[in-house]
Amino acid sequence: MRFAILDLDGTIVDSMGYWRGFEKAFLLENGIKEENIKKLSKNDWIGSDWIEALCGFFNAEYGFSLTPEKFHQWGIDFMMRKYAEVIDFKPGAKDLLDKLKAQGVKMCICSSTDRSIMEPVLQKYDLDKYFQFTLHCRQFGREKNEPETFFYCMERLGATKPEEVAVFEDALYSASTAKEAGFYVVGMYDVNEKHTTELEKIADQYVTDYAQLDFDRLPE
Repeated sequence: MRFAILDLDGTIVDSMGYWRGFEKAFLLENGIKEENIKKLSKNDWIGSDWIEALCGFFNAEYGFSLTPEKFHQWGIDFMMRKYAEVIDFKPGAKDLLDKLKAQGVKMCICSSTDRSIMEPVLQKYDLDKYFQFTLHCRQFGREKNEPETFFYCMERLGATKPEEVAVFEDALYSASTAKEAGFYVVGMYDVNEKHTTELEKIADQYVTDYAQLDFDRLPE
């Protein structure tokens, strides 16, 4: 294999549980006991900006004076702390990166997370040494449900066709986009992905530990 595009959260590092749980973490950190935490009903925020809806719910339910800007910044700070202090590799990910680098595979990170937020984990594990570049969807202007995102990464890595490139993903929506565009897809199990059965079906290989990966089946 000569080219690889890898997601970060849930694929290289085990961080999705923190991304999916920081609303609860905010309440716990601000003195709300777990037994008093109520879930926000989807009906409470349909048609609304979710951060505004969440702030309104927290303010009404728990007496906070929370603004969307304040909560957004808290979420960024929370994730940066977790990246720096506790978030670790997914099973076999470190060995995978070392092996691909030793084989001269050109790699990039393609992530919906901003570079500035993930910086602590990049520095902690010296991840930049493995990658030609990191691409971040918000700055790029396209998300991973748009095949152009993967084609841009492919071309920047130096590949000429998608079947030359392995895309590593834990999320069905982005893996499906890559698969439909002709890329080779490696699915990584993550407990926070609700569509693991569908992901396993569409992936060319699906693993719970990268030690299970069959390198002989990867693109040439």
